[in-house]
Amino acid sequence: MFRSAPASGRIVGVTEAASRLEVSRTTIYGRSKTSKLISWKTAKRRLCIPAGQIIGPGRVVSDLKEVFDVIEDSELAWVFLAREWAFEEMVAQPLELLKNGHIGEVLGAAPGFGATFT
Repeated sequence: MFRSAPASGRIVGVTEAASRLEVSRTTIYGRSKTSKLISWKTAKRRLCIPAGQIIGPGRVVSDLKEVFDVIEDSELAWVFLAREWAFEEMVAQPLELLKNGHIGEVLGAAPGFGATFT
C-alpha cells in the first residue's frame, strides 16, 4: 500500500481536532469511523487528523465521505485532497475545489488517482 509523509498541512490529534471543531473527543472518533472526518492510526495507535479539512467550529469540508468512498485508504485520500493536481481547466488542490462546491470535478479525478497507487 502507498504510504508517504502527510501531504501539505498540519496533522493534529483527537484533542486538538475536538477543540477546533468545538465537539467532544467521542464525536471525533465517531466522525472518523463514519468517514466524515479523514483520519488514520499511527503505529502507536494514535489518531492522525489532517487539520486542513477543519474549516471552523462544527464544520469540516463537505463531501469528504464521497471522496473516501472512491479512495478507501485515509492517508491516500488525504494525499489526493491536499496536493495540487491538473484538472481539465486548472491546477488545484481537490480540497480547495471541495471547499468551493466542485464535488463533480473531484470525484471525476479520484478513481484514477486511487487506481494508480493501490
